[in-house]
Amino acid sequence: MSTEKKNEMQVSRRTVLKVGAAAAGTAAFLAACGTSGSSTSPSPKPSQSDTISDVVNVANWTLYIDLSEDELARPTVTAFETEYSTKVNYVEAINDNDSFFGTIKAPLQAGEDAGWDIATLTDWMAARIIRLGWAEKLKTSHMSNFTANLLDVYKGRSFDPSVEYLAPWAGIVGGIAANKTTAGFVKGFKDLFDPRLKGKVSLLTEMRDTIGLAMLANGDDPAKADRASFDRAIALIEPSVSDGTVRAFTGNDYKELIVKGDVAACVAWRGDVVQIGYEDANIVWVTPTDGCTFSSDNMLIPLGAAHKYTAEKWMDWYYKPEIAAQLTAYVQYVSPVKGTKEEIAKIDESLASDPFIFPDAALEAQLNVFAGLSEEDEIYMNDAYSALQGN
Repeated sequence: MSTEKKNEMQVSRRTVLKVGAAAAGTAAFLAACGTSGSSTSPSPKPSQSDTISDVVNVANWTLYIDLSEDELARPTVTAFETEYSTKVNYVEAINDNDSFFGTIKAPLQAGEDAGWDIATLTDWMAARIIRLGWAEKLKTSHMSNFTANLLDVYKGRSFDPSVEYLAPWAGIVGGIAANKTTAGFVKGFKDLFDPRLKGKVSLLTEMRDTIGLAMLANGDDPAKADRASFDRAIALIEPSVSDGTVRAFTGNDYKELIVKGDVAACVAWRGDVVQIGYEDANIVWVTPTDGCTFSSDNMLIPLGAAHKYTAEKWMDWYYKPEIAAQLTAYVQYVSPVKGTKEEIAKIDESLASDPFIFPDAALEAQLNVFAGLSEEDEIYMNDAYSALQGN
């Protein structure tokens, strides 16, 4: 993947406009969210000080933090608490971008603290929050590890060109998870619609991942996504939704479906699949024959967060290469931190050569970033994708 393509990572890990859109329609929801403009809501009263707070509140996705052997502790979180004599309320509060956005929109719009000091959101949603004026600007003088160790490819992104608001948490490769016993024949996106899998397939509510894979299967380039290629992708998927081959559209909760056996194959994120495989060795990652999607999740501080300084220290903590290596060795997503590869080799040499953590040229050629969309095209695509799901 070229630097230019990576610098336009305006794609998301997980989303489709479900919260609020069901009642009023996606167009109204986007208009209410101010997608194309800045916020006119009142600014929260300044509440931050440059001292470590007693607590910091962190919202993240599931399967996104390191766990101890007994899965009762989060070692890098515990180490942060010890280092800074604070308490981290780490909550796996995000199942998809839009449902989470629905929980913070009203307080932010009203100029109130949304309750989170850190929210980890995908590129396009992070970009929306920045456009709305609902993200705190980072005081990078508090973040020496971050400024020293952020990989260059994450600098100059169109939605945060001066790296003022976002600290990338991880890069995300989207593809397929399959039960090798019941769906071992699945090699590409179109194989998900094989009659043998009727009622045993799930797709992501994340439009850009599911539609991106469908575009690739059709021979279209997601980086050049337009309404015509989108319509072709919908046409590929729709018959298998109508006939019941597709059981569900999910956020991060596809894990439960495939582990229980309710789903035999699904659109998934590679780091999740590695962790699911620890629980059930029959669940394996499949790199689709037509290519994968790629995006990133980013830590941001919602406007008016009560513990901004501690949140900045939390961000900076994960830009220590030794901490990034500990996290990455467990979650196995692409690390945005310089020096992680060298540190992770001390933990497990095989991980240092894993292209899904440190992409090589061969994998980069298979990674595809979804195009940035105009407001009109985003409304068009999200309305149609919502309708496909029966919303």
